[in-house]
Amino acid sequence: MKDHKTINRSQGTGKWGTALLIGLLLAGFSCMVAVCHPVMVLASGNTGAITTSFKSIYNIIAAIVTSIGQLYLLWGVFEWATSLNSQDGTAQSMAFKRIAAGLVACMAPTIISMITY
Repeated sequence: MKDHKTINRSQGTGKWGTALLIGLLLAGFSCMVAVCHPVMVLASGNTGAITTSFKSIYNIIAAIVTSIGQLYLLWGVFEWATSLNSQDGTAQSMAFKRIAAGLVACMAPTIISMITY
């Protein structure tokens, strides 16, 4: 019969476990300092070039989200229409969820502009 080693739990985690713990603590502390440390920014009042480019990127992303929402809404309507012929209640509830998600995705740019302005 083979001789099994017994693990003594009172010895701790060993040198690799301690090194890993210290490394994780240092990484967490450095992330906390990087996020929570205030940085003063000296910017001039002319931010038109930056704002214009961010608005154009926002408009592109808003158009993509709206078109995906329209496809999702159309899919939900067709799924709801086909689920009316079946006796499965879960198919109808999933169709209603897709319709609601499509509506929210279609109106997302409007909702964001109402919240931010």
